[in-house]
Amino acid sequence: MDDPSPKPAPDLLFVYGTLRRGFRLHHHLKRLGAQFVASGKVRAELFDLGEFPGARASSKPGKTVVGELYRLHKVVNSLQVLDEIEGFSPRKPEKGMFTRGTTEVTLPNGERRRAWIYWYR
Repeated sequence: MDDPSPKPAPDLLFVYGTLRRGFRLHHHLKRLGAQFVASGKVRAELFDLGEFPGARASSKPGKTVVGELYRLHKVVNSLQVLDEIEGFSPRKPEKGMFTRGTTEVTLPNGERRRAWIYWYR
C-alpha cells in the first residue's frame, strides 16, 4: 500500500543561472553553507532575460537546462534568503518574476533527485 502522507521537502536546490559557481550571486550559496553535490540537468527551456536567465519546465523531447545541484543546510532559513534574492514571495507567488517549485534533476550518472528550483513565471 502506498504511503498517502506527503513527501518531505527536499534539501536540494538546482541552480541554472547567476547562483552557479563563478557567477555574480554564487556568494549567497557560499554564505548559506550550501554544499555542491553535482552537475545536473532538468527538462526545461531556458530564456535569456538580459542580465540573467529564466527556465520553464518543458515536456518537449530533448529540451534540457544544465545547472548545478546543491545541498542546503537549514533548509527553511536558506529558502527564505533565496526567495528574497529571487524576488519570490510564498504569500503572493503571482507577484514575482520567479516562482519556487520542485523538479526532477538528472545527474551525470543517470541518478534522479528531487530538488527545489526557481522557475520563470
